[in-house]
Amino acid sequence: MSAWLKALLADAGRFEIRHLPSGRSIVVDDLEKAKAAIDGRSCIGSLYTTLNRPGAHVEAGSTSALRDADIDRIVLLPFDFDPVRPPHCASTDAELQAALVARDAFVRAMASRGWPAPALACSGNGAHAIYRTFLPNGDETREILRALYRGLAARYSDDEVLFDPSVRNPARIWRLYGTENRKGTPTRDRPHRVAAVRLPADWRRVPTKEVERLASEFVRRQVDRQSEHRLDRPRRSGRGDYASLDVVGWFAAYGAYVGHLEGNVHEVVCPWEREHSSSSPRDTIVFADDGRGWPGFFCHHNHCAGRTIRDVMLLWGDADSWCARQWGDRKSTRLNSSHIAVS
Repeated sequence: MSAWLKALLADAGRFEIRHLPSGRSIVVDDLEKAKAAIDGRSCIGSLYTTLNRPGAHVEAGSTSALRDADIDRIVLLPFDFDPVRPPHCASTDAELQAALVARDAFVRAMASRGWPAPALACSGNGAHAIYRTFLPNGDETREILRALYRGLAARYSDDEVLFDPSVRNPARIWRLYGTENRKGTPTRDRPHRVAAVRLPADWRRVPTKEVERLASEFVRRQVDRQSEHRLDRPRRSGRGDYASLDVVGWFAAYGAYVGHLEGNVHEVVCPWEREHSSSSPRDTIVFADDGRGWPGFFCHHNHCAGRTIRDVMLLWGDADSWCARQWGDRKSTRLNSSHIAVS
């Protein structure tokens, strides 16, 4: 733990220690103070820290949770590989191993691009790779990281392991290595484990130009995919039967699908994400067709209050191409009163 705390202090200067579920926080700028705060909070629950450098206005000893606006510099890029499993429980050994394998494949791919070695970690349930960097916390960096994480999520998520694109916000709290991850009730197959990290002997920063280059590649690929989609698929201009809309495939085509939650509920990236002040897991969801009507859309951010699946249809304009049926292909008329034309 000491090596990790020293590395955090070296790059961030000071960081927040947060205990959950109590929500108690304290900002520390000294190794011994950090250890004392950890010892006083480690008996129950779980401990987390922030990763990035706060602005000068954030003082050591503060007990307020840090916000994205409190961060001055992005000094660590965390990448999280989480095994698909039932909610609110620890991973099995096999699930954890799948996450480690996915993480290692990612690290090899980054090394082939010239990225230096990251810190390699295990949260207890999933696998982490953490790269050093030095980026200003501003709108441009926010867009770069948005493209980077969404692109990586599309490339590295599958049926067994999900790449979490939501961990990029500047004030993100992160599992405190050296402490126990107490998620859910431990069982023989799903035990609580201690989070652990291994720092490279030469932990160098990823050059800013390399972060920007990869993000730009993902943006170009997304634009190309959208262009191909619009060229290859017929536009029916309002003639789709939206009760047959493949909402999961539709969001995936835009690189905005995150993963299945439960039942007919799926986590997605909000189409208006750039308007959000922050992001966190499960902010935005869609409801797939359940045989009773149109798929649904919900985003809890204030910017998206009142927005529905109709607004997504109007924004993207190609929902018809993702419908299994054209309007009028079936005898049922139960949706006549709610059908709209999308142009």
